Amino acid sequence: MASPHESSPPVDPRKPWFVPYLDESKPWRSRSRFPLKPEDTAFAVREGKDSMVTYPTPEAFEEGLQGKSLLERQAAVPHYDRWFPAILLLEPREGESTHKLTEGLGALAICVILGWLYFAPPKQWPIAGMESRMLLLVILMMFGVMPLCGHVIRWWEDVRDRSPDRNKRRQAELVFFDHWLRSFPCLVLKGALALLGLLYLLQVFGGVPKGSLGQILTNVLAGGGGVRRSVFEAALVPSRVLQQGEWWRLVTAGVMHGSLLHILFNGSALYFLGRVTTAMVGTAFLGLTLLSSIVGGSLASLWLSGGRPSVGASGGVMGVLGLLTVILVLHRAGIPRPYKINLLQAILVMAIFGALGAQFIDNAAHAGGFLVGGLLGIVFVPRSERVWEHTPSQLITALGWGSWGVLLLAGAHVTRLLLY
Repeated sequence: MASPHESSPPVDPRKPWFVPYLDESKPWRSRSRFPLKPEDTAFAVREGKDSMVTYPTPEAFEEGLQGKSLLERQAAVPHYDRWFPAILLLEPREGESTHKLTEGLGALAICVILGWLYFAPPKQWPIAGMESRMLLLVILMMFGVMPLCGHVIRWWEDVRDRSPDRNKRRQAELVFFDHWLRSFPCLVLKGALALLGLLYLLQVFGGVPKGSLGQILTNVLAGGGGVRRSVFEAALVPSRVLQQGEWWRLVTAGVMHGSLLHILFNGSALYFLGRVTTAMVGTAFLGLTLLSSIVGGSLASLWLSGGRPSVGASGGVMGVLGLLTVILVLHRAGIPRPYKINLLQAILVMAIFGALGAQFIDNAAHAGGFLVGGLLGIVFVPRSERVWEHTPSQLITALGWGSWGVLLLAGAHVTRLLLY
């Protein structure tokens, strides 16, 4: 996709290049998604619905867009009767590869350096502890493996797809789909992410005396003593579940985390996957998938993890990924290629993550959550109709909203345990 921060997009007096890619086959490709512009408007830009700025000439129009993000604005031009995302002013060039394999060399270098430090750290480097190695692995995944997988997958897609309008078709589909996703407010999802963040801060500072600035930063980044104590208060400790009957830990473990990068990794994955899930099957079904997968992952962990304590929303995230994988298989023509690539990248990254960190990553919880989410998709996602047009039953909707309520109660219970 072209950069959203280009300062002076060329203005073409003809009908915009993306118009041939609009049709009524999918909601994000419908031209009705673009509102009609005022009849006397030639060149104009607006941010929101009320702040419109008009320009008398193409030159003034281009100058007015310099230095502004085109993602958040809509544009109007002659010979087209509707507002459209201003990012579509940037017309992709055909006949050249969107992704070159050499673009992944930087990520490959990071993988080599961090992989060496992870597998064979020098004796004088303090990377021998469990927390330090876990932190290093998360950094390796976020800044090395994930970008490298993305480069390789996109390069391979370029090799496979050599259609003459490949770049334009991809750019249009990606912008249309993203514009459609933005129409779903995802307030519940954002609230859930905020709750996870607040609970992590509570894990770090709840009941722990304030120390030096260095100690505070260490606690926030790597999960210090406060986080370790919080695990035994409310996370999945098998002995407390099986011997003392604290089965509520199957849920509370899924709203807690072990380090800042741990929650950033899970939070960013949940936001990306959750936005698409909300658009496809609704907020209620997302809640049902998230809670069911957290519980399923916790049960798998109890059965297979060998008694190790477990913490994190990874089981729920993997469940959402499992649900989207089923949707992708059943409705492969209904999701734009860039999002298919991102889902494939997520599956590949999580597999590598689990293999490299098997000594301290709860792969049982990951696998259990993925299977539960996939099973929900197999049972409830329609095969004979477009998934985005499906209306879940009242029972499923009620269970979904009830699931969000249970997650909120779990957060409140963790707060009570850590503060009192």
